[in-house]
Amino acid sequence: MKRFYLLCGAKYLTVSLLLFVMIFSYSPVVCAEDNKKQDEWRFTLTPYLWAPSISGNMKFSLPVGSGEGKADVSSSDYLENLQFAAMLSFEAAKGRWSILSDFLYFEFSDSNRDATVPGLGVGSGFAINADTGLKALVFSMAGAYTVFKNQNGNFDVLAGLRYANVEGKVDLNINGPLPAGWRSSRFSASEDFIDPIIGFKGKLLLGKNWFMPYYFDIGGFSVDSDLTLQAYAGIGYRFTDWFSLSLGYRYLYYDFGNTKLVEDITLHGGLLGFVFNF
Repeated sequence: MKRFYLLCGAKYLTVSLLLFVMIFSYSPVVCAEDNKKQDEWRFTLTPYLWAPSISGNMKFSLPVGSGEGKADVSSSDYLENLQFAAMLSFEAAKGRWSILSDFLYFEFSDSNRDATVPGLGVGSGFAINADTGLKALVFSMAGAYTVFKNQNGNFDVLAGLRYANVEGKVDLNINGPLPAGWRSSRFSASEDFIDPIIGFKGKLLLGKNWFMPYYFDIGGFSVDSDLTLQAYAGIGYRFTDWFSLSLGYRYLYYDFGNTKLVEDITLHGGLLGFVFNF
């Protein structure tokens, strides 16, 4: 059901963005000087700051006969639990073709999460404290083609791959001796995912210096992960030909499948980008 709502939301977001872009696309491409510039290599480097809220679930296999446990890795205070983060995107373009990449790495931990272990304590399940940790490296690379471009902006379609390495751990804080058959209360795993993605991106020009960048992709399709979805929209201001600032909202979702330690993860929040063009 959750995946159904995500796909429906993605569909409506895609249609809305496409209509919005078409409204701004009525003017023809005019300038010969612009065409000359398009034939040269153009590069964009964007280090950015992203402080999203995180939500997700971990499911770990218990000793034989004990079933499966679950832990919540959600947190609205990303900075308080953040250990390390690095974020960077790069694009190279010539003519209508471009190659884009995005690198995201973060380490996140929380020593005060809830976990449920069936059969531990009174009743069918017993809520206990857990120390959770999550490390994720997400690298996306895609080729894009400009379907149309004019004085009001551009619209590109894209296809590529997204790689994710996810390391998760759960330390259960159990008061008293471990149950029979348990060797440890720590559960950890490191897993890799390589998924195809398709989508679109572009930029709307709102006058001399203001612009609105947008991006959307969807992938996974049960190749490695069950589903991955990413969307971004923002507003920016160009200070010089080589430097701009952009402020926007980014959403990234992964459904890794119910057989993984980290079942799913959602990151969403404001993003500040420092855009260098050369």
